[in-house]
Amino acid sequence: MLHNWQIRFLVVYVVAFAAAFPVDEAWKTKRASEWSEQETKEVLANSPWAVMTTAAVKKEEKKSHGSGGFAVPGMGRRRMNDPAQDPNNTSPAPDSQLTLHLRWESALPIREAELKARETNAPAVDEDRYAIAVYGIPTHFTKDPQNAGDRLKGQAAIKREGQKDLKPSHVDVIQRDDGLVIIFLFPRTKEITVKDSRIEFNALIGPYQIAQSFHVDEMIYQGKLEL
Repeated sequence: MLHNWQIRFLVVYVVAFAAAFPVDEAWKTKRASEWSEQETKEVLANSPWAVMTTAAVKKEEKKSHGSGGFAVPGMGRRRMNDPAQDPNNTSPAPDSQLTLHLRWESALPIREAELKARETNAPAVDEDRYAIAVYGIPTHFTKDPQNAGDRLKGQAAIKREGQKDLKPSHVDVIQRDDGLVIIFLFPRTKEITVKDSRIEFNALIGPYQIAQSFHVDEMIYQGKLEL
């Protein structure tokens, strides 16, 4: 019969062993047809191609309350004698942070996961473009989704060390009941390779600045780089 101290030791050992040797992620060991429901959700929410990120308000935007034709959400109280809280200013103050969901929509594992999860409203993507979608933007950020893309196009880039920024050729803004989906489309003429190692997606959406890194050498699916 094991003593209490022995049981505690075994529990600590098992936990430490599991942390040191985690189970391989589903996309490394299985094809999409073999993914469980939970594994499919993991690919879409927490994988090399999908992350949750926090966008912060740019310092100069905290006073101006807007950028690029976007309205700005917020729940801050009004303060007396604050020009930024002028009663004649109809734009509400922005929240200090906004949690967003980013996906590489052009990557095969994401497309297969969306199909398996029956996401019938997944954005359409051309094969000759990289596509990064931003989910979680409130609907009232813009009153003109059709023209918002043109304003956003000049405020985004994929940054690579030692190379020129890759700029989007087009930006789609899709309005849904649960908010906006903004898809940044980058031409594949300037190919991203494993040699790039780490890249960073930057975008300014209204007052919110996104700066999210991706490790290219981890974005391998079925032995092939998928972006």
